Amino acid sequence: MSTDTTHPTQQPTIGVDAASLEQYSAVRTETDELIVYDERNEDAWVQSDDWIDALTMA
Repeated sequence: MSTDTTHPTQQPTIGVDAASLEQYSAVRTETDELIVYDERNEDAWVQSDDWIDALTMA
């Protein structure tokens, strides 16, 4: 019996096989919203007024 709960088509998020996140950037707006976007695809972005800095979670 396997204890791996990762879906077989899901990209790894840690380790040497992890998907690179270098193509993504973020901009903080004057109204304290965060826009995360894909530098390679101008239609791929997410905007939120509720976010946490990843460095504070480490």
